[in-house]
Parts: sequence; structure tokens; C-alpha cells
Amino acid sequence: MLRIIFTALIAPIATSFFFFTDAAAKCQESQNLPSQQFFVAFPPNSHEVSESERMRIARWVLAMNTKYPIQNWIDIIGSASRNETSPDRLATKRAAATAKLIIDDGLINAPLQIKTQIYPVNSTTVSTSETREVTVQVSPGCLDNCCTGH
Repeated sequence: MLRIIFTALIAPIATSFFFFTDAAAKCQESQNLPSQQFFVAFPPNSHEVSESERMRIARWVLAMNTKYPIQNWIDIIGSASRNETSPDRLATKRAAATAKLIIDDGLINAPLQIKTQIYPVNSTTVSTSETREVTVQVSPGCLDNCCTGH
């Protein structure tokens, strides 16, 4: 009789413990959302952000802050073509100009990292729009590493 009562009490407790640890185990790793990217175009040999790009940046920053108030990190990758004048310096200036704008527009909820890339590495072709852009990448996060509901 005591064995039946003991088993009847232990089974629900053990089952609830199993489900609790199972749910907790599913949320041990980060479950954050896919990163969001934005591309800022530049004319050849220039680091000046056009007025139309400034307006696009402002709208995108507002959308990111509204949709993703929690942000894990922000990468800004300035690019230049090897065929442009002083490409290393130009890529850095493009990234810095873009960083200033996104900060001024309020994208400040996460650590910011600036990188540069020069490409095409071994090409003698003229620069293209893809080689003259800055990529802004935001990693959105969520409360509780997006584990809510598990």
C-alpha cells in the first residue's frame, strides 16, 4: 500500500521535473534572429553620403530600432575597389561616414564594429556598385534569447 502511494506521488513530480529541464535545455544556446543588412552606395572615389542615401539610412535605423529594440551587435563594413584612389583610406572613410550617420540617427543599442574590405583583390576591372558600398549589419536579439514560449 505504501509503495503504491509513494509511486503515485513520485511519478507526477518526476514528470514535471523532466519537462522543466527539457524546456530549459532547449534554451541553453542563443536563439537570436537572423541579422539584418543594409547597403549604402557611394560614387567612385568618394566617401560622401548622398542626401537620398542619408534619408534611406534614417528610415532603416528607425525601422530597426522599432522592430528590434534589443540588438546584439552592429557591424559596419566599408568597401572600396582596388582601382579607386587610396582604396584602404577610402573604405575606412566610407565606413566612418556611415557609422556617424547611423549613430546620429539613433542606432546605438549594441556594440559597433567597423571593418574594411578591398576588392576585387586581383582584378584590373573597373569598380562596380558592389565594390563601392558600405554594409551595415545588425544582429537583432530578443528577451530571454528568444526562448519565450519553450
